[in-house]
Amino acid sequence: MNPIAALLLFWFGLFTASAQIAEDITALETPALDETSGLLFYNDTLITHTDSGGKAQLYDINPTTGAITRTVEIANAINVDWEDIAQDASYIYIGDIGNNSGDRTDLKIYKIAKADYNTTDDAVTAEIIAFSYADQIDFTRQPNQTNWDAEGLISYGDKLLVFTKNWADNCTNVYAIPKTSGTHSAVLESSYPINGLITGADTSPDERVIYLVGYSTSEAPFLYTIHNIPEHSLDVFSGELSEKIADIVTLGHQVEGIALSEITPTAHRLYLSNEKFNTSLGPIKIKVPAKLMGIDIDTQTLTDH
Repeated sequence: MNPIAALLLFWFGLFTASAQIAEDITALETPALDETSGLLFYNDTLITHTDSGGKAQLYDINPTTGAITRTVEIANAINVDWEDIAQDASYIYIGDIGNNSGDRTDLKIYKIAKADYNTTDDAVTAEIIAFSYADQIDFTRQPNQTNWDAEGLISYGDKLLVFTKNWADNCTNVYAIPKTSGTHSAVLESSYPINGLITGADTSPDERVIYLVGYSTSEAPFLYTIHNIPEHSLDVFSGELSEKIADIVTLGHQVEGIALSEITPTAHRLYLSNEKFNTSLGPIKIKVPAKLMGIDIDTQTLTDH
């Protein structure tokens, strides 16, 4: 980000903090979680991981203090660019789907049995779901200029859905991938002009509400929900999109992870995480630590709009 723009966004964020709806919970443990990316709520704790070049590890973190309570290595994995994490009743899925330059040919999702994760102290072995986009024919390296980057992953019925981070057109495309190990072609199922860059996704336990978090070209963070999706439809944007919830956290934060904890079927606690951000303008230094934040959402209110 341009340093002047970063400074302006930071100060504007301070002055508008009272208008934000997310509350700071705690800073995450540094330096291990400075590059926190995906976020998952499971067994009354949060699980996170770091992104490109980080260790092939998952970290259980205390949702109140941000401290790491357990570290689990994925023994047969490499963290090329882990960007999101999802779950269903039996498995945890790690999306090695980051593709800033649009030239990757080794995209994959690591599938970990919850039974193994629950009973193993420090290492698990994953099944591997390799994939490529069915409609990608150009693999020319174009940093931050293509529509083949992705940072959102959810489990949805018997499929995994990847939400792309489209640098070229500011849309998000939704691709479906089978949950079985092997090599697959990801099929385009849905698309929407989101007017921003999606950085994380999650669903309610009944999969009736999908949450998307991201930021606009001005770096302003936002949140959308998708609801009233036709039953069994993978065209998730054929459902209804809530009004855009803009500036969900103070500007200057890049929200990366989102995880849902169900309070009631219509009341959800959303946990958000952002990575560490440092910049300077001359003698002025701006430092935002990796953080954990929280929002309470009433989905009934959203669907009434």
